[in-house]
Formats: sequence, C-alpha cells, structure tokens
Amino acid sequence: MPRTRKPIKVKEPIRLRTKELANGSKSLYLDIYRNGKRTYEYLKMYLIPETDRNARQQNETTMAAAN
Repeated sequence: MPRTRKPIKVKEPIRLRTKELANGSKSLYLDIYRNGKRTYEYLKMYLIPETDRNARQQNETTMAAAN
C-alpha cells in the first residue's frame, strides 16, 4: 500500500501578528524570519476592543492598511 503524501505547507517569511496590551487593545507587528534569525518590526498600529460599530469599522481600516 503506497504511503499518502501530506500537502506541502508553504512557510511565510513575514507574518502579521498581534500582541495584547495592558489596556485591552492589540498592537500589530511583523514577525520576520530571515537567514535563520527572527526579528520583529512594530507598526505602531492598534486594534481597539470592538464595543460598537465605529470601533469595528476603525479596526477594519487599520487591518486593511496593515495588509
């Protein structure tokens, strides 16, 4: 019985990640893996807690700008 192959997972050298802050909002940063070294670049963009429609809209525009 032949062995089934797993699909190859593509590794991304740069990922957009979030970090939870003490005031409840989230900070956006880039997680960069290059030449065996990991570095972080903070974007100074923040997602606020989604309590109302305006906050949700602001988070959507922030994520669109970060991507």
